[in-house]
Amino acid sequence: MVMEGREFNIDKMKNFSEWYNTVIYAADLVDNRYNVQGFIVHKPWSMYVFKKLYRLFEAELEKDGHKPTSFPTVIPEENFEIEKEHAEGFTPNVFWITEKGNEKLKRKLALRPTSETAMYQMYSLWIRSYTDLPLKLYQSCTVFRNESETNPFFRGREFMWIEAHDVFATEEEARKQIVKDMRISTKVLNENLGIACLFFQRPKWDTFPGAEHTYATDVMMPDGKTLQVASTHYLGQNFAKAFSIRFKDRDGNDLHAYQTCYGPGIWRIMAAIISTHGDNKGLIFPPAVAPIDIVIIPILKSGKNNENVIKKCHEIKEILKEYRVEVDERDKTPGFKYSEWELKGVPFRIEIGEKEVSENKATIVPRDVKQRLQIKIDELKNEIEKQKKEMTDRLREKSQSYLNSHIKNAESLDEIKKILDEGSYARVNFHSIDADGKECADILQYETKGGKVRGILIGKNEEPFGSKKCVICGKPAKHVVYIARQY
Repeated sequence: MVMEGREFNIDKMKNFSEWYNTVIYAADLVDNRYNVQGFIVHKPWSMYVFKKLYRLFEAELEKDGHKPTSFPTVIPEENFEIEKEHAEGFTPNVFWITEKGNEKLKRKLALRPTSETAMYQMYSLWIRSYTDLPLKLYQSCTVFRNESETNPFFRGREFMWIEAHDVFATEEEARKQIVKDMRISTKVLNENLGIACLFFQRPKWDTFPGAEHTYATDVMMPDGKTLQVASTHYLGQNFAKAFSIRFKDRDGNDLHAYQTCYGPGIWRIMAAIISTHGDNKGLIFPPAVAPIDIVIIPILKSGKNNENVIKKCHEIKEILKEYRVEVDERDKTPGFKYSEWELKGVPFRIEIGEKEVSENKATIVPRDVKQRLQIKIDELKNEIEKQKKEMTDRLREKSQSYLNSHIKNAESLDEIKKILDEGSYARVNFHSIDADGKECADILQYETKGGKVRGILIGKNEEPFGSKKCVICGKPAKHVVYIARQY
């Protein structure tokens, strides 16, 4: 760990990788010394955040009519073989169980990489009539994928997420659900967590295996690479036909259902929080998910009776009992404590010394700005609520401003390379995001050393600009797409 006293000597914007891989261990989020490569231990400081993230998404899903469920972790091999495209997309990264005790299993079982093939064979048993629809279920779980490269919260072999799997009688209902899913992502990521996002319709060649269309949520990292943190998929009738998910309509017709699935990547959202909001002092957790809301630091004087100061700290903790509050009474200097809690990202610090006791006030220090507020004790609860909103607004505005300033137009390969090397999205005219555009995408990715077509921006009808020709083949451009290197 590269530290100077209790301060980082790593500039996040100049060396993001080193900064990130220092802060996640220094702040005690994870331990990577578990003796199975690619699997990590999540420590309490990160688990508090994960529990709050799960609750935020679960609350929004349930408001939208989803109900919780839990399916087995293991999936039989034959389930994967039912939908060929899906199987081909996931089988290379599947962990297989082949033995029980000393016996070979008669059929292999997969540790779930995703749950379509587990859930849909049950859906085919549950759905019989239009009165059974819509069916909207979600599960909060971990999934397993044999990733070749791993990095905590970015990419791992076991990671946390939520998956919602919905079934409808009509295509119209299914497509409306896609919009609702993206609104849920916006509510949690942007409104609650203060993270600026871009929503893309992915190109056909980068669509979820077995889906008709994929709509994904990307967050820009400080090094200019992009991170997909959520996705929702219009499955059409592909899985319904493969798994025989059928229903009788009002007229007695036997029909295949329409389906969607939605996956907020809880693990990756943690990476986005750390990376988007952190600074050279450490983490900054938005108030909605912070492990501790407030730390109270007593300012004690050597050789004096500090009883009144300690007593006042605990009185304030009781006043603020609806929050998670810790009084730090360790035998350390105030400066040491300030740095440690800043490193760990606690949103608010309250300082109490003799002056505060005599004036019946508290000094509040928000984590994200250089600001010290003197607040009367009887106004403290209202002030904390006000400060929570103001901090989230500041984090959101900062994130959005950064994103806006890192989207740049390009009309040549050289311009794209320059923009990507500078750490921005390149916005370009492109032949097509349909299957016939893949050749241009492959050339672009090779020439730019990893620049990928993220797709067309959802919510804006962006028309080709400038020459209005594809940046690769020169044909008339059908779409404006965004290019970025990715995690």
